Amino acid sequence: MEALGHKGYQKSILRDWAGAISVWDEAIKSYPKEKKFYNNRSRCYFLMNDFKRALADAEFMTTHFPDYSRGYFRHGEILASMGKYREAERCFRRVIELDNSCLDAVNELNEVQIQYLCSLGFTRYQAGNALAVAKDLEEAKTLLRDGAFPEDDGEIYESDEDTTVQVHPVQGHYDPLEDPDNPKKCCSIWVGNMKEKVSEDDLKKIFSKYGKVKSIKADFSKYFVFVNYIESDGASKAMRSLQGQDLAGNKGIKIRYPDRAMLGK
Repeated sequence: MEALGHKGYQKSILRDWAGAISVWDEAIKSYPKEKKFYNNRSRCYFLMNDFKRALADAEFMTTHFPDYSRGYFRHGEILASMGKYREAERCFRRVIELDNSCLDAVNELNEVQIQYLCSLGFTRYQAGNALAVAKDLEEAKTLLRDGAFPEDDGEIYESDEDTTVQVHPVQGHYDPLEDPDNPKKCCSIWVGNMKEKVSEDDLKKIFSKYGKVKSIKADFSKYFVFVNYIESDGASKAMRSLQGQDLAGNKGIKIRYPDRAMLGK
C-alpha cells in the first residue's frame, strides 16, 4: 500500500494527473476501504477540471466514510468550483464539526458564503460587512437586500515607502488564484490565517507598501482580511512578498485572489 501511495504521489508532483489517476485506480482496486486513495483520485480529477468524476469520488467518501473530514472538505471544494455555494457551505460546516481546529475549513466556509452573496449581485465589500455582523447567512442576505450596507466610500490609502518585492513560488498544484503573476489581473486579495487582531491603521501601512489601497475589510473572528487595491499590480506585489510569511503576529498567512475578482483597468 505504501508503495502505491508513493508512486501516486510522485506522479502528482510531476502534475501527471492521468498517470496518478491510473495509480489510484490500482490502489483502490487493491485496497477498497482505504479512504485516502479516493481523496487523492478525486483531487486529480478536480485538477483536470473533470468535476463529474471528482464529485463522484467525493460523494462516495462522504457516504461510506462519514467521519472522514477530508472527504467533506474535498466535496465542498468541488461544489464551490461548480458554483454550488450553499451545498459547499454545508460540507465545510461538517468539516468543522469533525475537526474544529481546521482553519482551512473556516476560511473556505467564509469564502463560499461571500461567493453566494456575490452571486446575488452584491460586492465582496458588502458581503464581508454583512457576514461580519449577521448571525448566519440568511440574516446577512436579508440585511443586504434591505440596503444595510452600501458600497465602500472609495477612500484610497497610499504609502510613500519604496518596497523591494521578494518572490515566493506557489507550492503544490497550480492554482491561478494563488499565482503571483496574477493572470486574471485581480485588484483584490483575500488574506487568511489572521488569528491575531491588527489595527486598521497598521493594516493600511502594511498593504499600502505594495500599491494604492482602495479599501480594507478585516474580520478577525473569521481569521481573514480582504484588501482591495486600485491596480492589479498592487495585489500581485503583496502576494509575492507576503505569501506564507508571518504578518503582525499571524503565522504563515495565506493569500488568494477572489474567484469573482475586480478586474484591473
